[in-house]
Amino acid sequence: MELRPWTLPNFLTFARLASLPFLVMAILEGRHGVALAIFLVAAITDIVDGYVARRFGMGSPLGAWLDPIVDKLFLVSTFVVFALPSTPTQIHIPIWLLVLTIFRDVFILVICLVLFLALGMRSFPPSIIGKLTTFLEISTVVAILLVNVHRLPEVVARVCMQLVAVFATASGLHYSWRVVTKLPRPAAVGGAPPVPPA
Repeated sequence: MELRPWTLPNFLTFARLASLPFLVMAILEGRHGVALAIFLVAAITDIVDGYVARRFGMGSPLGAWLDPIVDKLFLVSTFVVFALPSTPTQIHIPIWLLVLTIFRDVFILVICLVLFLALGMRSFPPSIIGKLTTFLEISTVVAILLVNVHRLPEVVARVCMQLVAVFATASGLHYSWRVVTKLPRPAAVGGAPPVPPA
């Protein structure tokens, strides 16, 4: 399989990945205006590389894997940093919410692995609830950064965190339901035995 690494969308994804350490350092040093700018630019490049890949046929197997991994690294890294008690921020992400979001991501990854190994499924598109959860996680990070630059009241960030908790739980349950509906059903009792493959 040709990975086609040298494409514009992949370059933008690598650039986004390279900016992650600077984002983390800016938050840890209390430079929230800089962190907000880096996060917003990263979000814009994420939109642009997806558009370019679709519009000009520059999609690649490497990009299909790398893009969501980088997006998840951004969210997990910022959630972890804002959960640290030592981080200079007006509002922290509760540890329980950090654990919940990471557990959901690991849970979904395990589900995809099981479906691949058991049923050979290579495509497992995200659900609407899953996409909303990701959007709310992004909104939470942006809201916390805006709180720290005094552009948003704290209550907005706290509401975003509560919504993340609700939708993360709902999406985890929804993915579980999707797995149950895709698994093959056992043969009925007393029915004919399954025919082995030739």
